Formats: sequence, C-alpha cells, structure tokens
Amino acid sequence: MDIQSRLLTVDFYNCKAERCTDEEALRMKVSNALRELDLVPLQIISDVQESGHISLMALLPDGHLALHVHPELRHVSLDIYLCTEDAALDPIARTMRKAFQPEKTKTTHLRRGDFRSPSEIRPKTTTHVAPIRKIKSTGAKVIRILARRNRG
Repeated sequence: MDIQSRLLTVDFYNCKAERCTDEEALRMKVSNALRELDLVPLQIISDVQESGHISLMALLPDGHLALHVHPELRHVSLDIYLCTEDAALDPIARTMRKAFQPEKTKTTHLRRGDFRSPSEIRPKTTTHVAPIRKIKSTGAKVIRILARRNRG
C-alpha cells in the first residue's frame, strides 16, 4: 500500500456551550492549535449562518482543516487532511478537543493512496467518552436497575 495522504474526521458531542458561539475565538483556537504543531495556515476563512452554524476552513501548505460548529446542538465536526504519508493528525485533534471540552468524541482515520487489498481500505474508528459522562451513564443504568427491582 502506498499512502499518499491522511484524513482524520472527528465529531465532538456535548461541547461546552460557551466555546461554540464566537467566530473570532474559533479562528484563534484553530490558528493557535495549528501553530503549536508547526503548521502555519496560509489562510483561514469562516462564515456564520443565520442559524448560528459556523463554518471555518484553514488552508495549509499540504492540506486543510475544516470545522463546522453547531452551537444549538453543542456539536463540532472537524476534518483534517494532510498530503503526507506520515502526517500526525492526532495531536491536532487532541488540541481541538481541549478547546471544546466535549463529553464524547468519535474519530475516524482514513488513509488515501494506492490500496492493493480491500482490507487495507477500512477506516479506523475510535470513541472517547469523558469521565464525567461515564459516571452519568453508569448512574442512570443503576437507577433503572433499582427501579425494575422495586417494581417486581
């Protein structure tokens, strides 16, 4: 397999609401995150829709970063594409995760290039759940179990 580029898609769920509404702050977060990793954006453009949805695109020398923020849903979609075989995309995603502080994160890694077998094409998907979210979910399950026991 000859990898020519890498794409990382990330969904951030239940982000801190105050971190999802300010277009200029989002531009700074993206710019700072990229510069921390020695990636200097050639240009950053953004737009705010009437619905409040914010789209942001950072053009990089060997790729791009796209960010879609839905404040009403507290959801952020992040796509990072770099045209290098050994591109380190996870540090960018980690930096952005710190910026939005989501309760849950789903990441998918895709490799682009010349694939020789179907098994090489499969994306790698991982999910990260914040500790407080795990506690809330576990507590809700315990309450349901106890409620069922009390009925029966």
